[in-house]
Amino acid sequence: MISTYWRFLFALLFISNICESFAINNISIQPNESFDGLGKQIQFLEDTEHQLTFQEILSPKYQSLFKYGKQEIPTYGLKDLTLWVKIEIEHFDQFETPYVLEIGYPTFDSITYFILQESTIIDEGFLGDRIKFSEREIRHKNFIIPLELNKGNRTSIYLKIRNKGSIILPISIKTKEQLFAEDISEEISYGIFYGIMLVMLLYNLLLAFSARSISYIYYVGIITGNLLTLSALNGHAFMYLWYDLPWWANHVIVFGIGLWILASNQFALSFLETKKYFPRYHWVFRFMKLVAIVIIILAFTADYSISLKVANYSLLINCLVLLFSGIYFWSKKVKVAGIFTLAWSVYLIGVLLYTLRNLGFLPVTSITSHVLEFGAIAEVILLSVSLGYKYRLLETDKKAAQENAMDLMAQSQKLVQEQNEELERQVSLRTAELEQKQEEILTQNEELNSKNESLLEAQQIIKAQNTKLKEYTDDLEAQVAKRTSDLESTNAELAQNVQKLEQYAFMTAHNLRAPVARLLGLTHLLEISPDTEKSDWLDIISKIKEEGDSLDSVIKDLNAILDLRKEVEEDKEWIDLSRTLAQTKRILKNSIELSGAEINFDNSAFNEIECNPTYVDSIFYNLISNAIKYRSSKRKLKLMIGTKIYKDKKIISFADNGMGIDLEKNKDKLFGMYRRFHTHVEGKGLGLYLVKSQMEILGGKIQVNSEIDKGTTFTLLFPFT
Repeated sequence: MISTYWRFLFALLFISNICESFAINNISIQPNESFDGLGKQIQFLEDTEHQLTFQEILSPKYQSLFKYGKQEIPTYGLKDLTLWVKIEIEHFDQFETPYVLEIGYPTFDSITYFILQESTIIDEGFLGDRIKFSEREIRHKNFIIPLELNKGNRTSIYLKIRNKGSIILPISIKTKEQLFAEDISEEISYGIFYGIMLVMLLYNLLLAFSARSISYIYYVGIITGNLLTLSALNGHAFMYLWYDLPWWANHVIVFGIGLWILASNQFALSFLETKKYFPRYHWVFRFMKLVAIVIIILAFTADYSISLKVANYSLLINCLVLLFSGIYFWSKKVKVAGIFTLAWSVYLIGVLLYTLRNLGFLPVTSITSHVLEFGAIAEVILLSVSLGYKYRLLETDKKAAQENAMDLMAQSQKLVQEQNEELERQVSLRTAELEQKQEEILTQNEELNSKNESLLEAQQIIKAQNTKLKEYTDDLEAQVAKRTSDLESTNAELAQNVQKLEQYAFMTAHNLRAPVARLLGLTHLLEISPDTEKSDWLDIISKIKEEGDSLDSVIKDLNAILDLRKEVEEDKEWIDLSRTLAQTKRILKNSIELSGAEINFDNSAFNEIECNPTYVDSIFYNLISNAIKYRSSKRKLKLMIGTKIYKDKKIISFADNGMGIDLEKNKDKLFGMYRRFHTHVEGKGLGLYLVKSQMEILGGKIQVNSEIDKGTTFTLLFPFT
C-alpha cells in the first residue's frame, strides 16, 4: 500500500514537471500579442556536416534530436555549422492583423524557411544578404518572414540558417504594425549616431584642408572605417546604400575593420610623432599597418569566415596596442597622450564586449549589442578633442617661438641701432677732421694765391702727390698687415720647431745615456784590469760591440725621427692605395705566408689619396707588420683594411682579430718611443711612435680601439684634399 502511494506521488511529480516544461516552451499567441527573445521556447539542431535536407529533418530520427535553447537570444560564436531552428506556434482565434517573424541579425548569409500547417507546407522562401535587398518581400534591415495564422491551427516554422560569421538569433513574433512602430525610436537613435559620425567626418575633413594637416585625414579614415563597419553590421548600409550589391555587402565589414586599423595606426604615428620622439616604438605601429593591409586584401581574396576571424582578433589586438601605447607615451610625459589613451580605453571596452558577444563568450543584451556605437561616438569625440588640444599646444609653442623671435629681432635691431650710432659718431668725427683739414688747406691756398698765382700749378702737383701718397699708404698698410700675419705664422712654426727640438734633445739625452754609460763602464773595466785573461777580454769586447750596435740602432732611430721633421708639402703626390698595399704584401710575403694571415681591402669609398708616398708606405708597413707580430695563437689572423669619407676627413682603418692591448693600463704609453706591450716576439717599440709622428706631420690623427683577446683597430684620419 505504501509502495503504491509513493509510485502515485512520483507519477504526479513527473506529470507536473512535464506540464511545467511544456508551459514554459509552448508558444501560444493571442490577438495583438507579441513575443521577444524566443530562444528558450524554440528548438535547435546543429548540422556540422551541412548535409541534412528538410525531408530528413521531418523524420522522427531527427525530430527527437531537436533541443530547446538555454538563452533568450542564443549565440553560437564563429562555429562552422548549419543551424536548424524549429518554432511551434499555437493560435486559437482569428487573427485579422498580419503577423511576422523577425530575425534581428541582418548579416546572415542565407536563411531558408518552411512554414507548415497541418503537416502541409503553406509557404517557403529564401532570405539572406547574398540576394539583392530589393528582392525582399518586406523591406526591412532585419530578415522578416510573413506569417498567416488561421483559427484553430497549429503552425510549425523551420529555419535553415547558414552563416560564415557569427550566429546570433534574436527571434521575435509580432504584428507588422508593431514591427514598424518599434523601429521608430530605434531608427531615431541610429540617426543620431550616424549624424554625429557624419558631422565629425565632415568637420574634420574641412579642418584637414583648412589646417593642411595630414593627421585630420587619418582621423577621417578612422571615422570612415567605423561608419562602414557599423552601418553594415546594423543592416542600414545594405538597406539604403548598396542594396543591389550583395557582393560588396558581404565584404565591406572586413574591409571597414582593415581600413579602421590602418587609419588608427597611421593616426597614432602622426599624432604621437613616434618617428621623431620614439623611433624604437615606431615599428609597432608600422607592423599593425601591415596587418591592416593584409586584412583589406583578405576581404576580397580569402573565404569570409577566415577573413572575419582574422579581422576580429586583429581588431582586439590593435585596440590593446593603441591603449598600451597611449599609456606608455603618457608615462613619458607626452601631453596629448592622456586624451588619446582615454579615447582608446573607451573604444576598447566597446570592441571587447562586442567581440566577445560575437564569439559567443557573452550573452546578447542591449548593452553588448549597442556598446560599439557608444564606444565609437566617445572615440571620435575624444580623438577630435585630442587633435584640437594638440594643435592648441602647437599654437602655444608657435606663439612662444614667435615671441622669442620677436625678442631676438628687437635685440638685433637694438644692436644694429647702437652700431649705426657708433658709425655715425665715427663718421662725424672723421668729417670734422676732414673739414678742419680742408679749412687749413683753403687757408694755405688763399695765402699761396695771395703770394703768387704761379704756385697754382705747384698746388695741383702737391694735390696729385697727396693722392698717390694716400694710395701708397693704403698699400703699405696692407703689406704690413700681410707681413704681420706671415710673422705670426712663422713664430708659431718656430715655437713648434723649438718644442720638437727640445723633445728631440730630451730623447737624445735619454736614449743615448744608457748605451754610452755601459760603454764607458766596459772600457773602464779594461783600464782597471789590463792583465785580464783573454777569454774575459773577448767577453768584454763582445759586450762593447753589442753596446755599439745598440748605440748605432738608437742613432738610426733618432735619424728616422729627424727625417720625419722634414718638409713634406713638396713631396705630395696622388697615391694608389691598392698598389701601396700590394707592395707592402711583397715586402712582408714570408711573414704573411708563415702566419697564414688573411688581408682584405675595401676601397669602395676611395682608392687614392694625395700625400707623401714614403710616409704612407711606412704607415702601411708598420701597422700590417704589427698585426702579424701580435696575432692570436687561438685563431687565424684576419686583417680588414677599410676606407670611408666623413665630413672633411678621409679615413683608413686597420682592424685585426689579434691579441689586443689593455688600453686602460697602457693608453698614455701606447704611442711612446720604445714602448712594447707583448714581449713574446722581437721588436723595438718604435713602429707606433713613427706612425703617430708621421700622421701629425701630415696634418692627420691616429685613433685606436682595442680589447684583450678580441683584436685592435687603428683609425687614420687624413685631411680631405
